Amino acid sequence: MTTACTTKTITGNLASSCICKGQRGINTKMVIIACDNRNIQEWLYRYLKPYEEKNYAFYLIENESSFSDYAGKSDTVMVFVEDAFFGDRTIGKLDYYGKQYPKLQMTVFSISDLSLNTAASYIFWSRGGYISLRDSDEEIKETVEMVFNMRKAVPSYLRNIVDEYDHIPDKKPYLTHREFEILRYIVRGNTAKKTAYILMLSLRTVQNHISNIYDKFGVRKMAGVLKLAMAMGILSDDNL
Repeated sequence: MTTACTTKTITGNLASSCICKGQRGINTKMVIIACDNRNIQEWLYRYLKPYEEKNYAFYLIENESSFSDYAGKSDTVMVFVEDAFFGDRTIGKLDYYGKQYPKLQMTVFSISDLSLNTAASYIFWSRGGYISLRDSDEEIKETVEMVFNMRKAVPSYLRNIVDEYDHIPDKKPYLTHREFEILRYIVRGNTAKKTAYILMLSLRTVQNHISNIYDKFGVRKMAGVLKLAMAMGILSDDNL
């Protein structure tokens, strides 16, 4: 039987609060649903609830401090995190937590209408999958099933662009994924300082990457980089 209990009931000492759904037991695998809106959490939970029968239980978490507490717990195996949960720093945080907990399976979900390139970048930096709650019930159920079968959960309409994103370094001039991500933010009008904040990098690191980008394109102005990147297919209209 499904139960809902406060964090104090199930963990004792952790000060952060969340709701746990599902029966805790021996060898129960815990899953985080990270979103600051309880209604959206419940919406996604409807699709995850059937997996309680497979020995999963779910933490409904509303803030990042709670996320940090539970992401590192030994029985936490999976994360569903809303794209807006970390605010502007989503990609930086996905990269950070992916490195911090490499065994943690992360899936980004969204209720907003994201561009395909943005959704693809979330898949890449989370090293996981993506669910749009704007999709049909069948599509969402299919993607969730992929997650719980430990497969990379990529909706059909994103597969081609995710494949392209994964092979960005194959394009000339050679750009690393980090350089490509920085380029995308710069051409959208972000300063180097704002880009560093978003990606959780130092300003010096971002400036070094921008210098490398200039060297690779053989120009010294971002307008020239943009023109060449568009012509070479490294950036599309959707990136702007």
